[in-house]
Amino acid sequence: MRIRFGEGPFVDDLIEFLRRSECVAERVGKHGLEVNPQLTLPPEAARLEIEGLLRVWCRLHPEASLGVTLIEPASLHSRSDRLDP
Repeated sequence: MRIRFGEGPFVDDLIEFLRRSECVAERVGKHGLEVNPQLTLPPEAARLEIEGLLRVWCRLHPEASLGVTLIEPASLHSRSDRLDP
């Protein structure tokens, strides 16, 4: 699952949070992350897991000005969802 984010000093904290939550999180370019649960899950379940983790992180970091957007793989849907706290 790809995540796009805006400017901000909180990206390293987000990556660390996702890794502690048993996800693989790697930077992709300047404003992107590739995130996947370590457990093998069906695509929709993986998306829900990551979305839930991002919502928790955004609640824990209300001062973060990251506009976090999930970008779904083309094989699922052609939409993207913005996650606002």
